[in-house]
Amino acid sequence: MTSRTHSQAPDSAFESEASSAIHELRRHLDAVLSLLPGPISRASELQHALGVDKALAWRVFNAVECTDAFAAARYLPRSAGIRSFLLSARKKGVEPEALERVSEAVEALDRVIKSHAGDRKRFDMLLASHSVEGRQEADVAHRRTAFEGNTYIWGASAEVQLRSAFLAPSDQEGFADMANLRGLLGLEFLRPAMSWPVGITWPRQDDMRTTRAASIEPLFKMDEASVDEASLFFSDPSLTVQSRTNKEGGLQYVVSTEEVGATGAISCVTGDVVRPVGALTVEEGSREAGAMATIACPVRLLILDALVHRSLFPGVTPEVLIRSEFTPGHEDMRHQLPITEAPVFMGPATGIIRTAEVPRYDEMRRFVFERVGWDPSEFDVYRVRVEYPILSTAVAVSFKLS
Repeated sequence: MTSRTHSQAPDSAFESEASSAIHELRRHLDAVLSLLPGPISRASELQHALGVDKALAWRVFNAVECTDAFAAARYLPRSAGIRSFLLSARKKGVEPEALERVSEAVEALDRVIKSHAGDRKRFDMLLASHSVEGRQEADVAHRRTAFEGNTYIWGASAEVQLRSAFLAPSDQEGFADMANLRGLLGLEFLRPAMSWPVGITWPRQDDMRTTRAASIEPLFKMDEASVDEASLFFSDPSLTVQSRTNKEGGLQYVVSTEEVGATGAISCVTGDVVRPVGALTVEEGSREAGAMATIACPVRLLILDALVHRSLFPGVTPEVLIRSEFTPGHEDMRHQLPITEAPVFMGPATGIIRTAEVPRYDEMRRFVFERVGWDPSEFDVYRVRVEYPILSTAVAVSFKLS
């Protein structure tokens, strides 16, 4: 077994001191493991060698073996666990000097924790922010906690938020049109007689910095939907869905119900087309184009699909951006938040792009292509999945404009 260190040079006092303390503790734990009888190549072998709890053995083994020191530190047991580990090692005949070095390294790490974080919980948050490995796992864990709190505060949550954007060349040269599917699936309310916005479409490019006039046309009228349309897009054909136009010209869809809890869960997907949605070159400060999902409801999973005509952004690789309008101490600025998720190329739009979380999704896509008259064989699909996306942020699949 080999002790490993953080792969990047430290660039702050916290990184320097934490990296040094973590490295020393892992090195001395590794030394203790090397003194145990038999090979220790798995956590189960460490558990057998010491006769300790399975979870404790797993934590110690992974703390030593993880290739990223900051990620490894998240596995380190608390003080009681370390004491139990050392006591078991002493009973197995490990020399006292090796065990004492572990104790001293634990005390040194505790001093770093107290100095920079105050407690272990905040220290783990600092570690996750500096970790190469394990970053996504930590992000999701904290976002899940935020989801649970926001669900109670706002009284609503959904299993899935769906956002599908179909981008095609406009009849107006140099511009693009956009067809949209926006929906919430498994939307539950904690309190009765609640209503909730399913989504809003703006008559301009998603970044909202362009002001060119555009038209918004519903793919189908909510109050005149056919039985087939209603059964495809609504969990209950009698679902109450209203469309409203706000003073900025945005078209918003609102769903309401008297029911609460899982038995009253509803699903609603809306659709419209914007002509044109924006320019295909840098214009009026807009340097990006693509699809954006605004997170206005606590949701467990965001599925964001960009179905892009191949002529629009040739040779451009999309990236994922997440922004918030809330930036403490600054005005008129968007705060760029870190994100580990990346767009996945799903292939041509003629393929099977279904997702288990959205029933009849392929049928919905076919409906859009047929209604707007676009050829799906000319489109490629990029997908982003984000677990527990952050409330009041916007996630975008973005293409740089030239």
